Amino acid sequence: MRKKVDASLLGKCLKEIWKCEPQSLLMASGLAFMEALIPLGASLISAVLVDGLSTGTDYNKMAVTAMIGVAILFAMNALRGRMYRCGLPHSEYCNDLVEWKFDEKNMEMDYMQLDSPLAARIRAQVQNDYDWGCGAYYMIPQFQRCCTGIIGIIASVVLLVPVFLQGSFWKHRSVFLFLFYIGIVTWISVIIEQHTYAAKEALKKGYDACSGRSNYLMRGGISYREGKDIRIYKAQPMIKSALREKERDVMVSAESRLEIRAGLWDGAASGILMGSTYLFVVLRGLNGALTAGSVVLFATAIYQFTENVKVFSKSRSEIFMNARRMKSSFTYLELPDLMKKNNRQIRKEDFTGEIEFQNISFQYSGTAYPALDNVSLKLRPGQKIAVVGMNGSGKTTLVKLLCRMYDPDEGRILFNGVDIREYDYKSYMKLFSVVFQDFKLLALPIGENVAAAREYDPDRIKECLEKAGIGERIKKMGKGISTSLYRDIEEDGVEVSGGEAQKIALARALYKDAPFVVLDEPTAALDPISEHEIYSGFERLVGEKAAIFISHRLSSCRFCDEILVFHEGRLVQRGTHQKLLEDQNGQYHKMWQAQARYYKDSGVAIG
Repeated sequence: MRKKVDASLLGKCLKEIWKCEPQSLLMASGLAFMEALIPLGASLISAVLVDGLSTGTDYNKMAVTAMIGVAILFAMNALRGRMYRCGLPHSEYCNDLVEWKFDEKNMEMDYMQLDSPLAARIRAQVQNDYDWGCGAYYMIPQFQRCCTGIIGIIASVVLLVPVFLQGSFWKHRSVFLFLFYIGIVTWISVIIEQHTYAAKEALKKGYDACSGRSNYLMRGGISYREGKDIRIYKAQPMIKSALREKERDVMVSAESRLEIRAGLWDGAASGILMGSTYLFVVLRGLNGALTAGSVVLFATAIYQFTENVKVFSKSRSEIFMNARRMKSSFTYLELPDLMKKNNRQIRKEDFTGEIEFQNISFQYSGTAYPALDNVSLKLRPGQKIAVVGMNGSGKTTLVKLLCRMYDPDEGRILFNGVDIREYDYKSYMKLFSVVFQDFKLLALPIGENVAAAREYDPDRIKECLEKAGIGERIKKMGKGISTSLYRDIEEDGVEVSGGEAQKIALARALYKDAPFVVLDEPTAALDPISEHEIYSGFERLVGEKAAIFISHRLSSCRFCDEILVFHEGRLVQRGTHQKLLEDQNGQYHKMWQAQARYYKDSGVAIG
């Protein structure tokens, strides 16, 4: 049953490689053909020349034969070299294309599935499988070696047939005993090779089960950005010990011992096979059963046959293991979207519509309590709403549901009276510009980060950066909006502070120019003066757009038309700042009193 599954997976892998880059398999097949035939071709020419010398064939005729043979071998070697050089870029490109499908899946998969425990578990398995070696980059040379083994076996048999049929050679019982002996030695070599490979895979699996820390660190869990903390807290010994965990040292030692034993046997078996083959065939030749050329051809063909059997056996194990490791990638690529898809479009003239939450409840997988519990609210065109509450009260979950990162477990979200699940997802997403708490800026030019595109309007980029309060800082950079962020790609990339990064993210939200603006803790990393500048210019920032503003700092919510107070997933209060303060038993008043010592008379936060 397992062999059938492995064969199915292998076929799936090769089909995917063929779809991405067929030249890579064609080049691998051609290279296999050349590598299998060139050694046998050289032996065939030698056999012909030796027979010619022993039988007194005309010198000129032998010279022509030799030149033709050498010319063919030269052409085959040249072609092999060209195929190798040409095939390598195709293999690398094919591997990039296959991996791109995985990255594309990450970008296109709906967020609800992307964020699910199932997807996270499969992603971890995919990464682990790639760490141990899988993918097109490995499979193409494994495919080539498999083909080399198969072609070499067939070609060796073809060359052996006329030798066996020569005179009475095949009739002597020693021939059958010798072939039986060759088969036994080859079979033992194959068994040892397969056992070694299986033992190595078992070691790796055992290591995976107890090496989470070292795997995380080796996969890029630390970078230069963590360098300050590592040095301040002297964490180097801890990290080094994780990278050199005892289990890994044990695995490396055990793997080395396996390879040494396998190498010793393989070398010994090859020597025994070659020596015994020449001894047998020379003795048979001395008895007159074979011509001198046939002795050379028989010895080489037998040796190449056994070597190609071992090559095929080893590469077959490797390619099937690669296919099994690719199973996690296929499983991930085939994950279905969890959210309903529809084609209803939102026209630009509908952008001024109303959004309504009707009795919305939502609970994250694996949690004991709902993140939102029976929440109802409306967001009208042009309205400015502040959302406040303690950590974990459901504020960010509200934003994720609004932007349809998730679908609610209960209730409906309506836009212009229509359930948002009825709309085309990309069309619906055009409604929102969002700055999340955990926003991400890429190691790309500032202009591309703001526009989220390669092509952009430079004047609009600069205008949005000015509105976000970082225009002057960008002007002082060497390349202006063409300056790259961070040093992951460009050596002259600029490291921006947390507050500067937050302003660039805010500029990105402004550049999109969507009718609904959502700011989730947009000033958390800003100093009090910068924060005050943002709040005082809030109307200028969002204009007539509807806005949802999430904050822990209650003083920043005064400019909003309405404040929604969340507690433990419920909407417990709503109203203006003054009205909510009047309710001394309310959650808002408690939060205000707790923060009061951080406020100046002007109401600007200083903490």
